[in-house]
Amino acid sequence: MALQWTALEFSYPGSGPILAGWQWQAEPGLVQLVDGYSVGKTTALQLLAGQLAARGGGVLVDGRTPAQLQAAHALFWHEPRRPDTMPPDTTTLAQWTDALRAHFPYWDDVALAELQQGFDLVQHWHKPLLALSTGSLRKAVMALGLASGAQLVLLDEPLSGLDKPALAFVPQALQLAAQRFAQSGRYLVVAHYEPLLGAGAAVQVLELPC
Repeated sequence: MALQWTALEFSYPGSGPILAGWQWQAEPGLVQLVDGYSVGKTTALQLLAGQLAARGGGVLVDGRTPAQLQAAHALFWHEPRRPDTMPPDTTTLAQWTDALRAHFPYWDDVALAELQQGFDLVQHWHKPLLALSTGSLRKAVMALGLASGAQLVLLDEPLSGLDKPALAFVPQALQLAAQRFAQSGRYLVVAHYEPLLGAGAAVQVLELPC
């Protein structure tokens, strides 16, 4: 079992190649993509999600491509800064949760309840997305992703807009998620400008090439 990234060739129109020649492999658990210069973190996640098409190389998750993961309801990629990955903003968190629960066959309501409490989200669960602050929406995406049971969960800049209690809770949530993902043979990929957890059991840190 492994998440394999093999020398993807990608560039935006009018610009040079990004992440050229980069290769890595990760075991199940938490994989932190670190890039202090903000050059390619989000691009890397979009490539992992199959949202961007590379000209060469590839990504395989236990032998399956991102497209195959999507078809098997095994990929979670929702980013508040990218509306095309989100439901309509009139959707309530409760409605979105119901839709995701029906979509992901290994959905974990126990984990969701823990995360709702840890992120203080219960009071917001029947509000539409448009009524949520940036931080509350970010917390909701993390909670839903970690509870989804998806084989591959992608989170971008998880600390963006969070309040102090949530900032303190994130390392705890990620440490527990790392253990659960490793035990169940799944992958949580988090992109941030610095590591949120030190490398160790079920936790890997990968620096993007400059």
